[in-house]
Amino acid sequence: MGTWRQLYTSVLFYSGMIGGIYIELRQLEYFIQICKSGSFTKAKEELGVTQPTLSQQMRVLEDEYNIPLFDRVSRGVEVTEAGKILLNKGSAIMNLLEEARNEIFGQNNISRETISIGCCPAELGYLAPYFMRFREKYPNILLEIIAAEDAEKKVLEQRVDIGITANPISDASVISTYLYRQEMALLIHSEHPLADKSSIPFRSLMQMNSIMFREQNKSLIEMYCFSYGFTLKSIIETSSIAVLIHGVRSGLGVALIPTSLLESLKDDSLRIVKLEGNVPCWDISLVYFNSVTMRSTVRKFIQEMNPYVQTVLQ
Repeated sequence: MGTWRQLYTSVLFYSGMIGGIYIELRQLEYFIQICKSGSFTKAKEELGVTQPTLSQQMRVLEDEYNIPLFDRVSRGVEVTEAGKILLNKGSAIMNLLEEARNEIFGQNNISRETISIGCCPAELGYLAPYFMRFREKYPNILLEIIAAEDAEKKVLEQRVDIGITANPISDASVISTYLYRQEMALLIHSEHPLADKSSIPFRSLMQMNSIMFREQNKSLIEMYCFSYGFTLKSIIETSSIAVLIHGVRSGLGVALIPTSLLESLKDDSLRIVKLEGNVPCWDISLVYFNSVTMRSTVRKFIQEMNPYVQTVLQ
């Protein structure tokens, strides 16, 4: 954005409460990067500036507003409520300036854009065909896909454009669109005593050592176990599909994972056993800010995902 920065050197914000606030685009860019990185150290590496420069510019920015924009914590920084307001409005302004730049220079609006997606780890493999299909259709769009157990939080903090999650949505500012439902089945080693069974009652899990995903998967399974009057013995909790499968393959325990993931496994050392009765399942949703400043590429991704899910994944 170097050429653009030469044309637009500053932005003027107005607030009825504190009067005119003058912010340079450079400061706004630094501020947004710190919010995305979660620390000054990571942000300075991304921006290619020194730590003193970054700190000094943020002090100037906070002095302009006369209010802290960050809370310093042991692992970095967290954005204050005032900082979240500036992040939301500042990101919108930067997006608008980028759109204006594209129009001024006659560039395609979707060229060289990035869509960041935070997806719960268990669904990455299931949704990979859609990601690839979208990328093939729009080769100028870069998809930045990360495994995220806290997809809603990352959307709220504007660290990702879109979240894909199984967690209930708690913040009214986030729009949630239902995508599909996933049922759970049991993954066990081929030498497990139940390996020759096609299905077992859910209560049979009572005596088994379990390897499970953290957060979403764990809370769902614990709820089902509670309804049957027992607690599942968890020996490994992970956000990695590879670690989970390796644990089962090594004979350490069993794992409850989505049937879509089980169906893609081709391994003679593993067996799939279905659960009888009230089968654990989770609802997968797409989450995002419904903003008038939403980039057209992000809106396009959302609009095209729903019909794809209905026609291909169901």
